[in-house]
Amino acid sequence: MKPAVEFARRSLFLGLLCGILVAGTGCPQSFDALDRVRELHVQNRYEASIEILRALMDEDPTNPEVNYLFAKTLMQIGEFSLAIWPLQRAVEFPEYAFEASMLLARATLDSRTPEDAIAAVDVALAIEPDNVEALALRAHAGLKAGRYTEALADVERAVELDPDDPSILVPRVLALLEFERLDEADAVLDDSKHATDASEEQANEKIQARLCLANAAFAFHDGDEKSAEVIYADCLDAYPADPFVVLQSVGFYDAIGESERATDLLRRTFEETHATEFGYAFSRRVRQLSDENRRFPPDAAWRGERPDGPI
Repeated sequence: MKPAVEFARRSLFLGLLCGILVAGTGCPQSFDALDRVRELHVQNRYEASIEILRALMDEDPTNPEVNYLFAKTLMQIGEFSLAIWPLQRAVEFPEYAFEASMLLARATLDSRTPEDAIAAVDVALAIEPDNVEALALRAHAGLKAGRYTEALADVERAVELDPDDPSILVPRVLALLEFERLDEADAVLDDSKHATDASEEQANEKIQARLCLANAAFAFHDGDEKSAEVIYADCLDAYPADPFVVLQSVGFYDAIGESERATDLLRRTFEETHATEFGYAFSRRVRQLSDENRRFPPDAAWRGERPDGPI
């Protein structure tokens, strides 16, 4: 049953129920408040429900549904760390355990605690061991925690279950790149490539993005590296998914000797957008860095030699 239909049916039932209660007693406020929250969530108006949920939490902080809805709302408005506590409560109740543990994994991952994210998604996978989205989420957390072998195992299991599930794309490519299986990573990106039509609004945005980059490039050309760095950062803030902005910024960071920052930018953008263009760029960069490391191992300098002879 659709959420809107279910809400209408439930509201009608509660209205009839309230009508036959003893006169003067009415219905508990929490019933009306929870229904209002559910209605707002159906409309994707999460921010409008936050104060109602705070009042409900004050009224009964042990209510599992209130904890779950409060945490979900906090996640929707970007308050990931604040969502952790109510999610930990909601996970304890079977009817919310799977969804709450998945949200808890995302909240802890966004709070930069990947080990906690792995523990949270373990709960979800204990309930649904073949859930591809959960496997992809644990793989992503595993990569951030440096548990590459476990992450690759989750990726391979997810691919067995559903190779076309979009949630597995990013962790699959990143895991393959970690193990320098570069050709396989490129093949995955090829398979997932898709074209998008640019609207007029998108076209105008691209023009504005290029004007922003032009200002940054002029500053750098004039020798004002600090101003250029600030402008490039502003461009990234304004147009974080624009390929030209991201790739030009990568080139700038390389030019000022911050190659690691450039690599992190590419990886992060691919993780956030799932766009194959960034996947290709990151894959090429990993391949290039891998080739350079083979030519000049990290310990070659202190030994005073190159692979092909003395420096």
